[in-house]
Amino acid sequence: MTLDTDEIEHVAHCVEAIGDPAFPGAICDFALRVSRAETVLLTAFFSGQKPAALHSNHTDESDKSALRLYLDVAYLLDPFYRLFRDAGEDGVVRLKDVAPDDFARSEYNRQFYKAIRLQDECGLMLHISDDAALFFSLGVRTARRRIDAARLNAALPIIAALSRRHWTGLSAQRPDGSGRLAAHLEAAFDAFGSSVLSPREAEIVRMILKGHSSKSIARALDNSPETIKVHRKRVYAKLGVVSQGELLSLFLSALAQMPAHAAGDPLAFVDVPRRGD
Repeated sequence: MTLDTDEIEHVAHCVEAIGDPAFPGAICDFALRVSRAETVLLTAFFSGQKPAALHSNHTDESDKSALRLYLDVAYLLDPFYRLFRDAGEDGVVRLKDVAPDDFARSEYNRQFYKAIRLQDECGLMLHISDDAALFFSLGVRTARRRIDAARLNAALPIIAALSRRHWTGLSAQRPDGSGRLAAHLEAAFDAFGSSVLSPREAEIVRMILKGHSSKSIARALDNSPETIKVHRKRVYAKLGVVSQGELLSLFLSALAQMPAHAAGDPLAFVDVPRRGD
């Protein structure tokens, strides 16, 4: 999967928001972008407890009324919640693939799905523990428009890695999660690459991850763009990557595998394949 510039910026925003109340909205915006959806509801599912709404872009009063009904009691009838109760695996699934055969004519479908006027819906299930999961409900209302489930599935590793850094724990008592403190994340980000790169190279890597171009980095560091390009080429060789996308994947992988309260360079927790090895 190739991310465009706007999607890379969305990921960077998610990284910066880990540990902050803004994270649920940021990760939902990224899911909307990659799936080409129009609506999103992020819910926390729990065994033996009611779901908790974590973020939604549904603003109509009719939508809010339907969502209140869903969170209060109707979730028990929801095919996606039943999938969670049946210990379904993480992944992307369409409503039509998990709903009963007569679901389209059910009263639940009329009072909930029809009430929020969805033409197509796709869900993304992500378990945080055996008893708790995040569920992204993504929908479209425009006739003949469909969610790009394949692209959403391709983005699942990114969404999972980022979400599990924010929600290192998830419970009905703490649905906002016990995610790592922003200060810890910032320290990890500031240390990224320090075990492999020079201080200047590590600084350039962090600017690349934030979305800066070579020209922008050159201006900030008072260098020529040509010098930054040389640094960039050397950095990519040291890290065994060939593109900004691969650099981002390496960063996310390192962050996902780094213990929640560990210190130092996140790269210490992954194998970095040098080019030519």
